[in-house]
Order: sequence, then structure tokens, then C-alpha cells
Amino acid sequence: MKKIIMSSLLCIAAFAAVAQLKMGNWAYSSAAPIVLRADNINVPVNYTENNVITIKGMFNATPDSYVAIFSLSQEGIDETVANDLINQKIEAVRTGLKGVSSKLNLHVDIISFVPIYDQVLEKKVFSKNTFTEKPVGFELKKNIIIEYDNLEQLDKIFSLCTANGIYDYIRSDAVVTDMSAIKAELRQSADSMVMLQLNRYAKLRDIDLKDYNRTLAEGFNVVYPGEKYASYTAFSCTSYFTQKFNLNNDASKKVTRHYLPVIDKEFDFVVNPTITEPAIQVMYQIHLAIIKKPDPKPIQVKSDKPEKVFFLISPDGNIKNLNL
Repeated sequence: MKKIIMSSLLCIAAFAAVAQLKMGNWAYSSAAPIVLRADNINVPVNYTENNVITIKGMFNATPDSYVAIFSLSQEGIDETVANDLINQKIEAVRTGLKGVSSKLNLHVDIISFVPIYDQVLEKKVFSKNTFTEKPVGFELKKNIIIEYDNLEQLDKIFSLCTANGIYDYIRSDAVVTDMSAIKAELRQSADSMVMLQLNRYAKLRDIDLKDYNRTLAEGFNVVYPGEKYASYTAFSCTSYFTQKFNLNNDASKKVTRHYLPVIDKEFDFVVNPTITEPAIQVMYQIHLAIIKKPDPKPIQVKSDKPEKVFFLISPDGNIKNLNL
């Protein structure tokens, strides 16, 4: 009996381990997965009849290039000193980028240049303790914008920036150079699925599509990687030894963020469904409605024969039209 119970417990433990591998510690987080609503793409449809075919598709596009932004701040006794010190760091990074790749470009964005004040004690005749603000230096802030091609280059850019005293990494933006080609591929795939559904619809209802008018509405929605990062807190629980020996278990839990793309369960088709790095997700939705053509009005055929009109003449000479 003990062997049976032990085997059952081992099976349950193994199943729990497999489930844990599939879902990860993020399952303990209070944040819900990011799932778009069914009407997340703004495609208005104003049809009273239930004759609408809807197709939704998504394209997970790998970015063609990236743009990283770092911030620098430098203080100096005057503008020349502050500018020279900050430019030394920028030029060192610019030179180092050539060793990483000749295609890397660096651009400088000047953010602010403000004086730094300090309170100086001045003794006057009628006031012995008077503090006056006087400029003692200047603070110059600049951003450097670096264009790179892949995520491997970003690691080298980080090392290069930190080696030159640049530690403030603001963000990276993903770029797709040919968005029109992605939209065209989504339209082409959706069109073929619409025609399949349309022919199926006609067979199921036993109707002739020539007797119906067609109207459509379509729309796109683009989600960039920076919009889909969720917070994550490392999971922790009180251990057996902590409870037994009454130890303190108030260690702070690490909080970080992770990429959480749009889940593809609501789409009819997905191009590049496997996401190995943060992607630009382009979504497309099309509505095609068929509406029965109005019945043609009967055509009145006019006769070539002259129309006969009858009149009645009374004895007193009055004429009256007889509507026969």
C-alpha cells in the first residue's frame, strides 16, 4: 500500500514539475496576461443582417533596425568645461562604435544647459547673516542616439558606454523599414480566407452571390515591443526551516519586467507565430458583408396603339370624361 501511495505522490510531483516548467513563476504574479478585446481594431460595421464575414490576422515582424537612447549629464565651472568633458565621452563612444560595426551611427541631442546656484554668506552693514544665491557652475545634459541592427550589438554598445562613464540607458525603439509589404501580405492572406468563407457561406445558405451586393470595412493596429512589457516580482515562500527555527524571512523580492506579446488565440491566421525576440505585431481585420439586392420593379410596357378616350355630351352641351 505504501508503494502505491508513494508512486502516486511521485506522479503528482512529476506532473506539478512539468506544469511549473510550462507556466513559470510568472503565474504567481497578480498581473493578467495581455489579451486584446475582440473589437481591438477599430473597424465599424453597421449591418442589421447577420451576413458579415470577419477575418483577423497578425504578423509578428522582426525589427530591421533599432535605436538606443542613452543620457549624459556633466557639471562644470563654465560652459566650455562642461561641454568639453561631455564631448570627450561622446567621441570615445563614437570611435568605439566603428570597431563594433561600420554601419552603427551616433547622433547627439542637446537636452538642457542650466546654471547651478549655491548659497553664499555675505556680511552687510545692517544684516550680519545674509545668504545670496550665486551661480557656481553649469550643468549640461545631452542624449546620444545610436542606430544598431541586432540585439547582439546592443551588448557591445552597453559595454562601450559603461567603459566611458555613460550609465543611463533610457530605452530602445524597434523599427520596420517596409511596413507596406507587411500590410500587403496580411491583406493577401485575409482575402483568400474571405473568398473561401464566402463560397462556403453561399453553399450553406444555397444562395447565388450574384443576387447580393458586397461591402467591406478593414483596419490595422500596430503594437511595438515597448508597449508590451509587464512587471514581474520574484516568487518566494516561507520554507520549512524558517518556520521550524523561527527565522526572519523578510528578504525583499526582486521586481523586474518581461516581454509579454499579444496572445494569438483570437486570430484566424498568424504569420511568424514563434516569437524568439520582441517583435512588432501588426494586426489586420476585415469585415465583408453581403446584402440582398432589392427586387427589380416591374416594367410597364407601353402599347403602340392609340389610347381610346370616351366622352359624354349632355343635351345642354356639357362634356364629361368617362373613365372607363
